[in-house]
Amino acid sequence: MRGAARALRDGFSLPARPPWGYGLLCGFAVAGPLLAGVLAGRPQSGAFLALGAYLTAFGDTYGQPYASRARFMAVKIVLIAAGCWLGLFLAHRPWLAVLALGLVAAAGGRWRTVGTPPAFALVTGFYLAVPAGFGPPELMVLGGLLYAVAALSLWPLRRFDPLATALDEAVHATAALLDGPAGDDWAGRRERASKALGAAATASAAFRNMDATGGSADAYVQALVRIFHETVALRGLRAAAPDEQDGIDEVAVTLAADLRVAAAGHRAGVVEALAVTADYAERLDAREPGDGLAALRSGAVLGQARRCLDRIAVGVRTVGLLSAEHVPPAGPRLLPRLPWKPPPKGAGPEHAGRLGLAAAVALALMLGVHEQYGKWFVFTVLLAVRPTYGDTVERVVLRVAGTVLGAAGAALILAAVPGPYTIVGTVLVFATLGFALREVSYGYWSIFATPLAMTLTDFSTRLDWEAAGIRLALTVGGGVLALVAVRLLWPRGQAGRLRGLAAELLREHADLIRTLAERDLDRLPDRTESAGTAAERLGQSLDKLDKEPGGRAPDELRAAVTSARKLRDDTILLGAVMRGAEPGSDATVAVLDAVADRLAAVGQAVREGERPPEADAFESELDEVAREVSSLMEEAAAGEGTAVRRRLRHAVTAHPALRSLCKDALDLAAQVTARFRT
Repeated sequence: MRGAARALRDGFSLPARPPWGYGLLCGFAVAGPLLAGVLAGRPQSGAFLALGAYLTAFGDTYGQPYASRARFMAVKIVLIAAGCWLGLFLAHRPWLAVLALGLVAAAGGRWRTVGTPPAFALVTGFYLAVPAGFGPPELMVLGGLLYAVAALSLWPLRRFDPLATALDEAVHATAALLDGPAGDDWAGRRERASKALGAAATASAAFRNMDATGGSADAYVQALVRIFHETVALRGLRAAAPDEQDGIDEVAVTLAADLRVAAAGHRAGVVEALAVTADYAERLDAREPGDGLAALRSGAVLGQARRCLDRIAVGVRTVGLLSAEHVPPAGPRLLPRLPWKPPPKGAGPEHAGRLGLAAAVALALMLGVHEQYGKWFVFTVLLAVRPTYGDTVERVVLRVAGTVLGAAGAALILAAVPGPYTIVGTVLVFATLGFALREVSYGYWSIFATPLAMTLTDFSTRLDWEAAGIRLALTVGGGVLALVAVRLLWPRGQAGRLRGLAAELLREHADLIRTLAERDLDRLPDRTESAGTAAERLGQSLDKLDKEPGGRAPDELRAAVTSARKLRDDTILLGAVMRGAEPGSDATVAVLDAVADRLAAVGQAVREGERPPEADAFESELDEVAREVSSLMEEAAAGEGTAVRRRLRHAVTAHPALRSLCKDALDLAAQVTARFRT
């Protein structure tokens, strides 16, 4: 019961402002053909036009690049028409229709390009009980084309809009990270910034072949990535300079504000960023050098922090120049923006198999109910079956709740004011509200989408109280079948993936540290991203396992994901330190090689199901680094030249970062080993 209550609470929340303009566009695209059919005396033809527009809008990828949406909708329209024709053709071959629906539903669950609209069209055609022909499919194609023309009409004016949105989100997330190097929510800010930068890189790639803007956007994203990495390094250096934390925080907050100003295309932000780092450098130079080893250590750490701030200021300058000259600005607009995100990939083969088999069973159970209402049982199964049991429970709860509220509301409206024009008005209002709220809330979408789909597919049947009750009963029955299917068919698919994902996590982080040991610092951001992607895949699998029946994500692997993030931060900090050091001037390479070897060995053992090797402590290598720091500080205190001080700056800042890296690497290896010890 608590899970159902939580699903209702979360499903009917509004985490963002709905895109009302897009909802209004969908409302007119669906209700317009319906009104035209009523005025022309051919309401059934208008209903097929409206249904084609509805299914195309249902499968549209709102917020994606227009060129991608155009290609996606073209494929969708063809598949919808083919599904409708196949349903008409198999109306008198029911068991072949069961097989066909299972295959189409499985394809939709596996590949995002197919999706569920072709399966809806097949079921609709199957229950039409009219001779197979090209009338309804052609009308649905025409309705889909009408929606496509309306949805893509702003292409010439808004073709860069998703790109600008993604870059804007990345700027604000990066600036928020730079705002809070000392904040308690560092992990959350870092995660949001990392995801925003990934989405921006994906959006830039989607626009790369359009014109020169794609290349400029790539440079823009790379500048933000540099700022991200230097901010992570700055946090580690800040912890090693307790006497200067307030000064570092002040400069970081100012640079965050300058980044936002520069991203808006204002040169003032660029000038301010360069000026504030120059002032800070002068302030450090004016400090009394102080005596003793503590003063030398503080000076070495602050020198590295100053270098990070300088690189952040240069990144702000790059963002400002590109914003003013090449990259489309994220300016004001009439319609609200939702965060840009890449289109989701298809689910795994287990989900596709579950969905296909459940849909086929649903249609087989409804063969004896070869009437208009039988389709709602099948529709519910198609919509409710999700990749995990927990998600399916939430979807069923919201679907049933939405059906109760939506069908009752529509029945009340049509009972109070019956007639075709009332139906058209209801469709207009429900389509507008439904498609706008669909982007932010599935619960509200269910309320308006259920009676909308009922009206379009059963246009000639009144939506009275009896019909609403029958549809509600079939919806509940379909939800029960969806829960049974997900509960019984391959219910623990994620558990079998954990070993491979954990091994991949260790291998990617071993490669990351190996890149650092080889001083290939230009490839370090790409390696960091790859390691982060491996950690994200493991985290997502653990989340799915928590939602499977009887599933529980291992605590050791949850802790391993956290240790992996800390390890990446250590690597970023150490990379920033090594960038200013001469090759061969430190003893860190041996330690890094040992860390990489340890992670690689544990990863290989986990992958092959063998017992991982015993842990190493790297004490000898760390002692060597500590001895080097001590000797360098003695030389510097004795008045040695700038070369010694430069080596001291590297050694002093490298030592704590290296020690933290070793600890986090050993923790990561131990946590994975504890899970796969046997």
